[in-house]
Amino acid sequence: MPTNLFPDPNDPTREIADTTPPGVDPEGLLSFEAPAEGDALDAAAFADEPWADFDPEAEQDDDEGPVSFGGNPLALADTSTRERWLQSALKALVAPALTVDGQIGPRTIRAVQLFQRRSQALGGGALTVDGQVGPRTLAALERLTGRSAPAASTVVQPPASPATQTGALQVSEQQVDGVTEYTIRGGDDAVKFSYWTPDFRNYKPHNVSRYKGARKGLLSDSQILALGYSGSELKILQANALKESGGAFGAINTWDDQIVSWGMAQFAGQAGTLAALLAELKESPRSRASFQKWFAANGLDVARGEYPWKNGQTKVGWHVVVTTREGRTLRGNDGWKHVRTEPRLLGAFMLAGNDPAIQLGQIEFWRRSFLSRAIVKHVAKRADGSGGGAVRRFITSERGLAVLVRLHNWMPGYVTTWSNRFIAELQARNPKLDLADPYHWNQQLEDAFVARVCDERKRVKSGSYDTYALDLSRVRGSFTAGRES
Repeated sequence: MPTNLFPDPNDPTREIADTTPPGVDPEGLLSFEAPAEGDALDAAAFADEPWADFDPEAEQDDDEGPVSFGGNPLALADTSTRERWLQSALKALVAPALTVDGQIGPRTIRAVQLFQRRSQALGGGALTVDGQVGPRTLAALERLTGRSAPAASTVVQPPASPATQTGALQVSEQQVDGVTEYTIRGGDDAVKFSYWTPDFRNYKPHNVSRYKGARKGLLSDSQILALGYSGSELKILQANALKESGGAFGAINTWDDQIVSWGMAQFAGQAGTLAALLAELKESPRSRASFQKWFAANGLDVARGEYPWKNGQTKVGWHVVVTTREGRTLRGNDGWKHVRTEPRLLGAFMLAGNDPAIQLGQIEFWRRSFLSRAIVKHVAKRADGSGGGAVRRFITSERGLAVLVRLHNWMPGYVTTWSNRFIAELQARNPKLDLADPYHWNQQLEDAFVARVCDERKRVKSGSYDTYALDLSRVRGSFTAGRES
């Protein structure tokens, strides 16, 4: 029998999930690491905010090169609409596994970015890698396929009607010890939560971090491995998820600056990872019906384009789109702020976390967007730009890479900057070695590097790696990579 990835020895299907900051709730069962007063965060840490589909620090190692150099004209699967023409062109040139369905989701955007990255090698000229099909990208696609794109569609999809937002969710409330407790039911499942109260958790209105009804132990290791995970990657997943949310896929947090964070890795609203995850859940055949049930049917959708961000700024990318019961449409940060105020929507997230299809979707997204990105960050270049490579070439143990994945999950910009700083320190102590060459590394160097990462994390952030991934191997070469999904 396969073992459960996140087993609960007392009750494998029901328990309390809690992301309350340490020190806030004396009865807290689990803790999500909150920034403590005096944390020394440098400005570079915020350079990666908001989250972007394309990561220039991690893109080079896994570039397998061009698929096709085109033709005149190149055979395309479907040219009936611009969207299908685009997918057909990308499929023929760089993404043979791309589905041509006319729906422009995350997989199509990644294929656009891949084309933009390889355009010069293909003969289409140098392009900016931004995932946007602007005039230059469109012209390059037309030139390489020998086929003109159809006129752009002018059909605009209307927002969800307020009448469709009730879904199957039922909301009730009762007073428990003077505090309003909300119960949200969907089918045969239910969750309960209360907002923080001024006399007990006085942060700001509509803060929630704990709920009853989390379901764990629904997935087996074999289901995770089937997604492409290796045994090493599965161990890192488990260590990270247990640290972030106690392994609860519906764990939610509305108390910090991310406005809404959700899921086993606390995917963040303001930074953009949560919207990107939702876009994946909406597109994937495995989770599409679940996305419709828990989110779209309750007036919550995602789109790509310009959206309100913070401090009056706007950003471009995946963002949440919320249709209120009054018929208003709220995007980006405005949408997340509304979600915080709606027990029904918060309950939808909690209940969705109990859905095995959503759980698998979170796990698949986290591997590609966090684990895989972290371990292919480029480090250790010499002053002349030569040498170096993916961090996984230098740090090769399960525990060492788990520490870097955890660092990436917290602050992606630190993986490269910290790694380069500590490698430079080790180089100064070992002048006879060339640490820009991974073949010069050994167990002693790796241990010293990982210790520096852990010590620096402890210095700049409350919490540390003292209890994180301690059961993972520290032996060089113990990490094995999974297969591409």
